[in-house]
Amino acid sequence: MKISLFLRLTFGLGIAIFIFASALRASLDEILAPLPVAEVASVSNAKIQSVQPVKSLRSVSTMQSLLESAPPAEEEAYRADAILASDVQQAITNELASHLRIAGDLTLVALRDLPDLSGYSQPFLVQLNNAPTSLSRGNLLLRFQVENEKGVLGEWTVPFRAHLFSEVWYPRAQLRRGELASPSDFESRAVDLLAEPNAVPAQLESLLRHEYARDIRPGKALVWSDLAERALVRKGDVVEVSAVTGLLAITMRAVAREDGSDGDLIVLRNIDSSKEFSARVIGESRVEVIF
Repeated sequence: MKISLFLRLTFGLGIAIFIFASALRASLDEILAPLPVAEVASVSNAKIQSVQPVKSLRSVSTMQSLLESAPPAEEEAYRADAILASDVQQAITNELASHLRIAGDLTLVALRDLPDLSGYSQPFLVQLNNAPTSLSRGNLLLRFQVENEKGVLGEWTVPFRAHLFSEVWYPRAQLRRGELASPSDFESRAVDLLAEPNAVPAQLESLLRHEYARDIRPGKALVWSDLAERALVRKGDVVEVSAVTGLLAITMRAVAREDGSDGDLIVLRNIDSSKEFSARVIGESRVEVIF
C-alpha cells in the first residue's frame, strides 16, 4: 500500500516537471526568435527617416539663424584723416629729437592721456613750448600745442618717460690695459643711454686712436673711462724731432720721457747733450719743436 502511494507521487511529480520544462522552453524560443525581416527594415527606415532629416534641417536652420542674427561688420572708428593720440605722441617725439639733435632712437611714453583730437583732421603741427636742453633719466614734463588748418586746437602739459635706445659696445672677452681698441673685441647691443649715459656708442669712430685705459671684463657695456687716447709716443721711445724756425728745419733724435697722444706736449731728452726740452706729438714716434 505504501509502495503504491509512493509510485503515484513520483509519477505525478515527473509529469509536472515535464509540463513546466516544456512551457519554459516554448517561452524562451518565443523571446529569442528573430523579428521578421520586413518589420526590422521598417523600423530601421522609420528611424532613418525620422532622425536624419531632422538633424539636417536643424543644422541648416541654426546656421541660417546665426547668419541672420550676426551683427554687421563694425565701421571704422575714426576717419582716415583724424588726428589720433598716437600721431600726436609721435609728432612730439620727432619735435624733441630734432630740437636736441639726438643720435639714437628716442621713445616717449605718456604718463597721462593725451588730448582727444580725433574730431579734427590732418595735417597738423606740434610745437613744444618748454623744450629741455638735454635728456636725463626720469620723468619729463612737456608743454605743447597742436594746430591744424583751423588754427591752434589747444595747449597741454603732459608728463612723459623718455628712453633713448642705441647700440653700444660690449666686450666679448677680457681686455688688457694698453691694448689698442679694436671693433673685433666687441659685439653691439641696444641699451637705454639714459640708464647707461657713459656707454660708448657702437661706432668705428669711437674706437679709432684709442687704447684700453684699464683691464676690462666682459658682461658690461664699454664706457668712456675704459678708453684712453692712443699714445703715439711712449716713454723710453726714441723719436724723430723736427725743429722748425722760419724756413730752417732741423731733424734730430731724442728719447721720450713720457707718453704722448696726438697734440700732446711732452718732455724729451737730447741723446747727444742729455738736455731736456719739450715738443708736441705730431705722429707715430714723431714730435715737433717750434721756436
